[in-house]
Amino acid sequence: MSVTMHEIIKIISQRAAKFLKDEMAIDTESHEVNLIPSNRFMLNYLTTVLTIGGDININVIFSFEHTLIRKIFEIYTEELDVLPEEEQEYIEETAGDMINIVVGNSTVEFRNREAVSLSPPIMISEAKSIAKSKHSDFFVNHLRSIHGTLSIFCIASKDTGM
Repeated sequence: MSVTMHEIIKIISQRAAKFLKDEMAIDTESHEVNLIPSNRFMLNYLTTVLTIGGDININVIFSFEHTLIRKIFEIYTEELDVLPEEEQEYIEETAGDMINIVVGNSTVEFRNREAVSLSPPIMISEAKSIAKSKHSDFFVNHLRSIHGTLSIFCIASKDTGM
């Protein structure tokens, strides 16, 4: 089964929306998946990056508005005693857990017979933007909720034919 970048980001976005609804009781609405035409795209408060390796080689980025990741963190840790000086670490771990769960569960729907690998997530706090290489395609979908927006990006080399 060969899939396109458009299909991959749609699958990941649907899984993210389902995770937010089922696990966090956060309803979202999705905007149309778009190819990003510009050379730079804007990031939100906290961004986490994960690479899918194997027969599909893409980068997946979840970029959270501060109010949304804060709400997810509060729900995720409601039964834990988190010290104020530990909050940022826990917020980053929450974002990392979410991208791992969502992307990991999504790979079942778009991988071929070959195994895929997931890199550990990398956290980027308060970055403003990322520049786009002319040799890559960026796809984006924004999941909006009353608590804020989760922007999901998928990036692949134009050479992959996805």
